[in-house]
Amino acid sequence: MSASVGYRRRDANASDAIAAILHPDEGFREKQQRKGVTPRDFERENKLRVKKLQAENRERRRREDATEQQEFKLTRFKSVRPRVFREDEVQRKLSQCSSTSGEQGKKHEFLRRGGRSSSFASAPGSSASSSSWAPSAPRSEPRSISRLQSPSHSTTSSGSRRHIHRKSPVPSLRELERRDEQLAKITKKERVDFVNANAWEVIKKAPSVRIEEQQPHPLNRNFGRIPRYLLERKEQWAREEEERRKNAPDPDCPPGMVLLDEDERVLTLNVLQKSLTEAQLRMNTLPLRIETLSQIRRKNELESKLQVIEDAIKVFDRAKVYVAAPLGSDPENNRERTASIAA
Repeated sequence: MSASVGYRRRDANASDAIAAILHPDEGFREKQQRKGVTPRDFERENKLRVKKLQAENRERRRREDATEQQEFKLTRFKSVRPRVFREDEVQRKLSQCSSTSGEQGKKHEFLRRGGRSSSFASAPGSSASSSSWAPSAPRSEPRSISRLQSPSHSTTSSGSRRHIHRKSPVPSLRELERRDEQLAKITKKERVDFVNANAWEVIKKAPSVRIEEQQPHPLNRNFGRIPRYLLERKEQWAREEEERRKNAPDPDCPPGMVLLDEDERVLTLNVLQKSLTEAQLRMNTLPLRIETLSQIRRKNELESKLQVIEDAIKVFDRAKVYVAAPLGSDPENNRERTASIAA
């Protein structure tokens, strides 16, 4: 018997087969709940893990910002020492200066001529080495004072003298002046604000001229000229604007009428003036005595024609002349109408 047949028989004969049919499950988590096992909420765990990472990142960023704020210093003040150390530095330099001057005073304590024989009596048993390094009293001191022996000047039974401890000599006036000059230089040097001085030097400094600006650039032969295509484009725009202005409807034009072109108006006015001149000549050729019917009819026709021409001249002499719309649609009809009016 195969394994698949055995599995089917085992599943069919299972004790919970009827329960599974009556209460089907919809997934692995529901099976766990039926068994009494609480399934893991992976979504909640992921959210908690993300929140934990966010909190750690915020804490790390806060520590970095705090460190940067503590260590922040302007670039031009990085090499500047704080002012709190100025007095210590001055005191240190002054102490060095005083120690140097004290050493120089000790260095120049020379033996004076005749001081050894007049100050101390050499004993017979004293060695030559002990009498050679002992300093003598100054010549300016009296013999009575130099002969007085202090506890430090007391001699031994063998006649040798102990080492004499002397104070540092009083500095001379020249030494005091030199110390004052050194102190003034030190204090003056410390009071100079080099950072501010450098900043003002940069501000007042003239801008450097670049090498490219100094060298003349080769100019094009058309330098300073407007390109031809731009001129043509401007002319085209002007023509289009003129056409648009001409074709734009006149707000003063009454309905059913169109504005007569300026050229046509001037041409019509010239024709009317010529017709007026011809009509006046014909009127002047009539006899003084008009008696026949033909003469009377001719005179009436000429007078009516003169009146019509004068009225037409008044109309076409205006700046704007409006004509009927059919007349404006065809230029040939306009010319014929103008000729008929002039005739």
